[in-house]
Amino acid sequence: MLSGDNYKRTISALLLSVVILSTVRGQAGSYYFTRTDEPVEKAFSLLIPKGWITEGGAIRILDPNIAGANNMVDCKFDLTVKKDREGSVMIRWMPEMMCIDQAYAWGNPEGAVFNNTLVRRKRDPVAFLAEVAIPYAHPGARNVKLITAKQLPSLAELYSSGVDPAMRMVTNMSYYAAMAVFRYEENGISYEERMITVIEDYGNAGGGLWKNRQSMLFRCPAGEMSRWEPVLNVIQNSGIWNLKWIAGEVNGQRQRSGLIAATQKELQEMDNAINESRRKTYSEINKDMYLTLTGQNEYTNPFTGKVETDTDSWKNRWINQNGDIIYSDNASYNPNSDPALQVTGFKRSTPRQ
Repeated sequence: MLSGDNYKRTISALLLSVVILSTVRGQAGSYYFTRTDEPVEKAFSLLIPKGWITEGGAIRILDPNIAGANNMVDCKFDLTVKKDREGSVMIRWMPEMMCIDQAYAWGNPEGAVFNNTLVRRKRDPVAFLAEVAIPYAHPGARNVKLITAKQLPSLAELYSSGVDPAMRMVTNMSYYAAMAVFRYEENGISYEERMITVIEDYGNAGGGLWKNRQSMLFRCPAGEMSRWEPVLNVIQNSGIWNLKWIAGEVNGQRQRSGLIAATQKELQEMDNAINESRRKTYSEINKDMYLTLTGQNEYTNPFTGKVETDTDSWKNRWINQNGDIIYSDNASYNPNSDPALQVTGFKRSTPRQ
């Protein structure tokens, strides 16, 4: 059984990965993002381009015959944010699954349940993306081609540095991360897709256990990635966890593990640790996932007075009390007087001096 401090580190790491142009556009070419809750449990919120669609969300595996009891402990997420029903432009976070390497499963086939865990041959990150993630996310994909792949040792090191020392001593835990670019056809359309994942390997002492972490994809029609990078980047980096949800999830896991409930102080510390880990992780991902982004800036929220880090892909940033954001490159543009948007209550969020 884990100690209080070790449990806190484990939960923080767990929640980190659980842990982004039909947009309504104004006369100045503005981009309107609304803060939207994760649909199933409201575990977190994201900035979503107005008019886009969210699908999926939190998943609770309630039957051990589906993927084993080890995958019933934590909440998983399979969430898609997409431009249209076809998902011509989309960002998707795929669920993290605890697996046992088929070599340790006494002849059980891939997809079976053995030793309370899903049987799945252990793969390196690129093989996992090509052989597991692509078929899972796009069962109708045809002529799939791997265009390029890149190992991400810095991202792997971020995960490795967060491992509880006690866990490392008994499992020989190690991490491997990669980003891959694929092209394929789906329903007659040619797509480009960037995918990323981290493989968590429990080592020989871990009995063949391994897990995919931070598995996500960005796709758009072939040749249009640079056009959609700023929009997808806003979605990806906009997540805010719901502290009330974190409290329920952590205490639920503690009950299932026979531990006492977390205090408010512990929960706040976890929330801070999760947000900081998420910031570092997404910052590292952004370096390799995007090609043309210019960077980020610090802005003062006119309602809260807090400093917020956000994209500087647009020159002007407007925000309202709900956290909705409108971006524009026109210095004289005011969304409150834009007849195409019909909104009020937005104030300019200025770069921090």
